[in-house]
Amino acid sequence: MSLKSTLKARAPIPAAGGATGGGSTGDDLQKLQNDFITWLYADHGQFYNENVKKLEESTQTKREIFAYGLIALNCVYMIIGSWAEFVCNLIGVAYPAYVSVKAIRTVGTDDDTVWLIYWTVFGAFSIIDFFAMGIMSYFPFYWVAKAAFLLYLYLPQTHGSWMIYHQIIDPLVAHLEKSISGKLPPNVGNMPASTLPPGAFIPQVDENNNNAAGKSAAQGPPQ
Repeated sequence: MSLKSTLKARAPIPAAGGATGGGSTGDDLQKLQNDFITWLYADHGQFYNENVKKLEESTQTKREIFAYGLIALNCVYMIIGSWAEFVCNLIGVAYPAYVSVKAIRTVGTDDDTVWLIYWTVFGAFSIIDFFAMGIMSYFPFYWVAKAAFLLYLYLPQTHGSWMIYHQIIDPLVAHLEKSISGKLPPNVGNMPASTLPPGAFIPQVDENNNNAAGKSAAQGPPQ
C-alpha cells in the first residue's frame, strides 16, 4: 500500500469558511496519526517488511517508536544542523512537487487547483525566510515550526493551504485588485494567446465575479 493510497482514507474536506464537517483539530491529528501507523504496517516490499520485522523482534520495540524517534532526530537537526533550511524546504517541496506533476498529467483540473493553491500559499509564506536568521536568534525552532506548518498545508487530513488561501490570501488579493482597479494598463497579467502552446486551454472568466474561485471555494477542495 502506497502513502498516497493510505492518505485517500482521509478526514472530511473543509469548506472555504473553515468548517470541517463536524471534526475538530484533535480529530484531524488523531486521523493523521492513525493513517501514519497504518502506512508503517502496510506492505512496502520484501526488504522493508523483513528488516523492519527483524528490528522489532530484536529490540522488542514497535516500529512506530522508531519512526517517532527518527522524526525527533530530524527536529533536533533542524534546530542545530547547518542544512536545516534545506531539510525543511525538502519536506515542503519533494512530495508536493511529485503529486503536482501527476496532477498536471491527469485530464481533470480539480487536483491541479488543490496543488496550485498549495504553491500559492507556500510562495507567500516563504517570504518570511528572508528574516529567518533574525527570527532564529529569538526562536531557534523556526525551521521545525515551518516544517510542521508545511505539512499542515498539504496533508489531506488538514487541508491547511485551502483554508489559508480562501481566508487570507484570496481576500487580500481581491482587496488589492479593488484598490488599484483602473490604475493599470488593460489586460495586465493576462498571457497573450499567441504565446500559449497549440491546443492550450484558455479559461473563461466571469467579468461580474472578481473571485474566480468563488464557486469552488464554497464547496471546499475536491475529494
